[in-house]
Amino acid sequence: MTGRTETFDSESAFLTAVDFTLSAAQREIRIFDRDLVRLGLENPTRVALLDRFLAADADHHLRIALHDTAPLEAQMPRLLTMLRDYRHNAEVRCTPPHLRQLAEKCVLADRCTGVIRFHEDQARGKYVLEFPGEIEPWWRRFDDLWQESDPCSPGAVTGL
Repeated sequence: MTGRTETFDSESAFLTAVDFTLSAAQREIRIFDRDLVRLGLENPTRVALLDRFLAADADHHLRIALHDTAPLEAQMPRLLTMLRDYRHNAEVRCTPPHLRQLAEKCVLADRCTGVIRFHEDQARGKYVLEFPGEIEPWWRRFDDLWQESDPCSPGAVTGL
């Protein structure tokens, strides 16, 4: 199958592409965002997509890299609960200060599908469907970002 790339320039088209990417995932989802607020992952439909993905197989993985975890901890109880329920195959990391100027965001699935928003303040980007060659540079960029980022446990209960 030959892949395709489509551009978008609206918030609704971006979120539709996010939904398609989450629905298409078969093995791994990678998310890079400033704080998940505009990504809408707290939306019950998106939490259900992620939950269904993680519940389908213990070998499915979700990796989320964020600049700021405070909104996740304070405003996203559904997502936090899901992350706790699947802590064995879902991980959140926080980027170090020297990478916090990065302003793009992406949701990638299985090294072949994804949505890339070029700048968080502008609803412009591209949706890539089944096109590994187009996703590979973003996948490697996420690998590099992930290696630089620190593990964190949003919403973890500390103490006894």
